[in-house]
Amino acid sequence: MRPILLQLGALPIRSYGLLIAVAFMVGIWIARRRATKNGYDPDIIIDLSVIVILVSIIGARLAYVFVRWEYYQHDIPGIFQIWEGGLAQYGGMVAGALVGLWFFRRRGIDMWAGADLVAPSLAMGVTIGRIGCFLNGCCYGKVCEHPWGVVFSESSIAGMRFPGVALHPTQLYEALLGLVVFFVLLAVDRRKPFEGFLLWLFVILLSVYRFFIEPLRYHESVSMAFRSGNVALSNNQVFGVALVLLSVGFMVYLWRRAAAGRGSVTAS
Repeated sequence: MRPILLQLGALPIRSYGLLIAVAFMVGIWIARRRATKNGYDPDIIIDLSVIVILVSIIGARLAYVFVRWEYYQHDIPGIFQIWEGGLAQYGGMVAGALVGLWFFRRRGIDMWAGADLVAPSLAMGVTIGRIGCFLNGCCYGKVCEHPWGVVFSESSIAGMRFPGVALHPTQLYEALLGLVVFFVLLAVDRRKPFEGFLLWLFVILLSVYRFFIEPLRYHESVSMAFRSGNVALSNNQVFGVALVLLSVGFMVYLWRRAAAGRGSVTAS
């Protein structure tokens, strides 16, 4: 729980920004290795990453600011202070995925094959990024009565809101599950039924585990999409359900496309 890892003179090295940078670098390294293994020029990943990093950060920040506009409309400079935290994972994922698919198609590469190259990198990015959230003290959970509850530093966002109180380390829950998804994708890659399968499997697994972690997270009122009695759904839960339905639809489409392609080859 160290929002500032190092202090180099007057320059603070913030844990959140550093871990986000590490997440991108590790993701690029993994994708380059997978590109080489699958017969693609690994340098194409570098070109892709330049665009995706910029667009995904912008998309994640805009999604975060959008649901908190009542606050940010009075603090316009605060919109640009992303080093303090405040990136909506789903916003960055959707923006990055769209521009990534466009990039592969523009380069003459099957966009679904390209998506599968980088899918494991996305899972690893979630893992490392959430560790950054943990060190920063953002994206924290509700009060935790279990032995693994964490008391965050009072210099962190969680510690300022809940000083001296043990909270669910929901960031670490997501980091661990992101790592599990990473290894699942690598295992499935050896026998995937069609191109694009890894991407949509990643989206489904991410959305499912986030759906069940969300009730343990602390949410401001603006982050809640629905509340009635004991039933409450966050914006992330609603969006996750929509992404699961979208993923299943694309999986059916891609499976039928692959089956039709195999049928035409057999007929010829």
